[in-house]
Amino acid sequence: MKLLGLRVDDHDSNITYTHGKSVRYCATERKFGIKHHGFDNVWQWEDILNSWGVKVEDLDAIAIVTDNIKFEQGENYRELDMGFPCRTFAVDHHWAHALSLWTEGDIPAVNYVFDGFGNNDRSHSLYIDGRLEYSHDVQKGGSIGVEMAKVGRTLGLTGDPWGLDLAGKVMGLQSYGSFDLSYYSKMKHIPLSRVREIWNYDSWYRKWDNDFDINWLRTVHELTQDKLCDYFSGYPSNQPVGYTGGVAQNCVFNGRLHETGQKITIPPHANDAGLSLGAVEFLRQFYELEKFSTSGFPFWQDDESTPLVTDDTIDKAAEALAAGNIVGWYQGRGEIGPRALGHRSILMNPRNPDAKDILNKKVKHREHFRPFGASVLKEETTRYFDFEGESPYMNMSVPVKDTALKSVMHIDNTCRIQTVDGDDGFARLLRKYRDLTGDSVLLNTSMNIGGKPIAAHHWEAKEMFSKKGIDDLFIGNDHLSK
Repeated sequence: MKLLGLRVDDHDSNITYTHGKSVRYCATERKFGIKHHGFDNVWQWEDILNSWGVKVEDLDAIAIVTDNIKFEQGENYRELDMGFPCRTFAVDHHWAHALSLWTEGDIPAVNYVFDGFGNNDRSHSLYIDGRLEYSHDVQKGGSIGVEMAKVGRTLGLTGDPWGLDLAGKVMGLQSYGSFDLSYYSKMKHIPLSRVREIWNYDSWYRKWDNDFDINWLRTVHELTQDKLCDYFSGYPSNQPVGYTGGVAQNCVFNGRLHETGQKITIPPHANDAGLSLGAVEFLRQFYELEKFSTSGFPFWQDDESTPLVTDDTIDKAAEALAAGNIVGWYQGRGEIGPRALGHRSILMNPRNPDAKDILNKKVKHREHFRPFGASVLKEETTRYFDFEGESPYMNMSVPVKDTALKSVMHIDNTCRIQTVDGDDGFARLLRKYRDLTGDSVLLNTSMNIGGKPIAAHHWEAKEMFSKKGIDDLFIGNDHLSK
């Protein structure tokens, strides 16, 4: 069967088409170069479908995820009549998040979803065996994502109109504060379902004029983190659970969750980028079809790709990195989700103590308080970081053991890491870099500049190279050098 999954709304639209076991995916922000781009209608996506050689008339079923439908209690989907020549369904936003975990293997029986809000103004949903067992209402109790975005606006941080980027910036900023045990103890009785009260700055007892006290931010962030850990501990640690939604991109929370020993699965598309993937999984289950192939995942973005990288190109890139250069690395197809995982990356030697400042000045122009992540060969992770396990999607912050990695170590002595294994071009680059320097870790940040999505076309990478301070750019086996 030919199935189509759509995330159609005013932000973060994406489309997934499946034919049998094969999967094709496109986040529209990459296609149009507009961060958080959204189709706020139900027809523009046809242009993308047509470019794939598929007509609406070819489809057997469509599933749409939009926030504008109110579902009944416990209703995960409903059939719609939208005039399409095939059966059409609406799938609940949070249920689509949970179903998107098919890319990681079997979908866990227990699934937590935390985000800004989905259908019916739910900010959290807990699913057990496909049933909605518990939820939080954003109007009644608030939302972790919404409350963190409010803080970002209060501080005058810049971001998109929906505040989707502000929560991540606040996550980085909170580490600069000091933990206040007295206030933590005062507030810890408030349940997670009333998170708006936890994040109520008016309850903070220490204020000076109009200055914002970052110690409050550090304390309530840690309180929220601890409450999440307590909530997740409601199930045996040997039982895998799924975790999706925009809040699942908070790598500080995730690092602490990992320390609890709970087996938690977080996909790279935990935010709304995964909703169309969940939509096609709903259709697959509805029609009782065979499972989709996960071959090549997470490098599924339908963008301008490159041929396989050669050993000669890897040698040149490793030599440039060993020499201290800023290297742009554009290879294969792009990653799904907001984090660069070695296909659309800007790389640098993390032992250069000035690398963060150099990158911000010459290329990224980000707020000074935001840290950069690191990629490391999985088999050598414990050499640099106090962490055992896997973090293939750069969605966990972990303690740094090698404190000479100044440019990727945040003020709280943690780093957001990607563990890399296998034998693709990026893993081979790390191994070659180790041959030259003795290190198998690199600073890795996404190939974009502030306010823009990750590059999806060769010309975008070349434009960054020409206008920004990138020293070497590798697009497939093409090498540009200044």
